Amino acid sequence: MLIVLARSCRLGRAAAAAVALGGLGGFVWLVGPEPSVLRAAVMGGIGLLAISSGRPGRSLGFLCLAVAVLIVGEPSLAGSPGFLLSVLATLGIVLLARPLMARAPEWLPRPVGAALAVPLSAQLFCAPVIVGLQPQFTVFSLLANVVMAPFVAPVTVFGTLAVPVLAVHEGAATVFLRAAAVCAGAIAAIARFLAGLPGAVLPWPEGGWGMVTMALCSAGNLALLWMLLHPARCLRFAVASHGFVVERIEVFEAWVERRRRLPFRGRLRSAAATSRRHVSGRPDSLPRTKRLLQ
Repeated sequence: MLIVLARSCRLGRAAAAAVALGGLGGFVWLVGPEPSVLRAAVMGGIGLLAISSGRPGRSLGFLCLAVAVLIVGEPSLAGSPGFLLSVLATLGIVLLARPLMARAPEWLPRPVGAALAVPLSAQLFCAPVIVGLQPQFTVFSLLANVVMAPFVAPVTVFGTLAVPVLAVHEGAATVFLRAAAVCAGAIAAIARFLAGLPGAVLPWPEGGWGMVTMALCSAGNLALLWMLLHPARCLRFAVASHGFVVERIEVFEAWVERRRRLPFRGRLRSAAATSRRHVSGRPDSLPRTKRLLQ
């Protein structure tokens, strides 16, 4: 929002990014440096730096720099599960969101693809750690993130705008707060509804084994999603694999048939030749090879 306003005032890219960074700093100061707030600030800062530099591909480097600065400034964050999940979510978005959107089928609208790619990439990286903290699997977590996404930004924007407006006019601030409350209530209602569905929470193994199996499950889900989004390529791969297997079976059957038709003395000679090739460097095997040849 701040970038749009700055660009509307004909400010340059760097100046608009500076204005937005100032807004992020004010947001963190207003609500407190909680791990989720720091994640939001880090993610916003990474996006701003990528936009201002004109090189979005450097987002991973910006993320590493931001995380290092945060840990140096507040070492206790290194042991915070919330901050770890925030960093992993951001890392997943940086690494996977764009490739997932690029590989989405043409019939899928780009906003829908982004709404699916962003929470999916974050969840794939966070799921093993979440299982390590709480051994259970939430079935509808991806669906919840997708459905809640349109209500998240209004809560933040309206709630933040209500603070300075409150100092000027209480009635106007109430309008912003009510709008934010409606969106927050929608998020809570969606969460309660999905959590109350049958089978919404499933048990999962504990400890390191649970984390490993969840990582494998995440990789399998990603592969399954790719197969669902690219049915034609999966069909071509299946047909090609079937042809390869059939060809190998035919070659093996032909080899067995040749061996069956070979006379017994010929089979002995063939076995002796094979043995000679494999054990030519072993002195103890030479008498056995001579006996086979005789």
